[in-house]
Amino acid sequence: MELSLASDLSPRALSTLFARSFEGYFVTVPDAPVLFDARVRTEHISLADSRVARVDGEPVGLVLMARRGRVSRVAGMGIVPSHRNRKLGASMLLPLLEEARTRGDTRMVLEVIEQNAPAVKLYERLGFQRVRRLVGFVGMPSPEPAALEEVEPLACARLLPDDLPWQMAPSTVAGLALPARAFRLGPAVAVLGDVSAPTLALRAIAVEPEARGKGFGRRLLRALAAAWPGKPIAASAIVPEGLCDRFFLGAGFSHPALSQLELVHRLTP
Repeated sequence: MELSLASDLSPRALSTLFARSFEGYFVTVPDAPVLFDARVRTEHISLADSRVARVDGEPVGLVLMARRGRVSRVAGMGIVPSHRNRKLGASMLLPLLEEARTRGDTRMVLEVIEQNAPAVKLYERLGFQRVRRLVGFVGMPSPEPAALEEVEPLACARLLPDDLPWQMAPSTVAGLALPARAFRLGPAVAVLGDVSAPTLALRAIAVEPEARGKGFGRRLLRALAAAWPGKPIAASAIVPEGLCDRFFLGAGFSHPALSQLELVHRLTP
């Protein structure tokens, strides 16, 4: 196996390889160049630091590497079905750990589906340690019509704390672009994914500090439910367990079946 630069391939080719590498995975990864481009932009993925795994010249796997400051993140690592169970995973990731260490990064992080036992075992064998469990929420709040103000995602990002997982960090939320949209109701702001989808993907929700604990967040959820009636609202499993449980569960939401683990590999003593 050899590793080549992901930037050598076109975005369309990378989108196809990304989808093939996660074929049969716990969640569906579509071959959608527009969505792949959005992921690259908002998650700060560096295609120059990402790698394509090749066997006999043919692409068989992909490691997407994101970077912010002195932190690297494995934004996705997968292998096409025909080359799984050949112990390629460690050979794909170890060189990237060394590259990160050489350029002076202090740590590398990733999220892995908790129910994916082989992947969890691989990462822990390579030196990654568990930081926290990440959960999601799904529900259909009782609709309550209200006048929503459309704002920029930055309005929500400014209200988020810094110590959040990569995909819901302020830097990620601030970088979201159409079809993602943000809406304000009083002191509460939420960011949604593509509202034309069957489910409203809740990318982030926050309330101004002085108004927290007064029901403004739940009113915003009910207003979103009224604006797009009949659609469930779902937050992916990227929320630290315990951070928002009271808020969502109290609003009638429940946890989906899948959860994630946030792992870290400390690259410096």
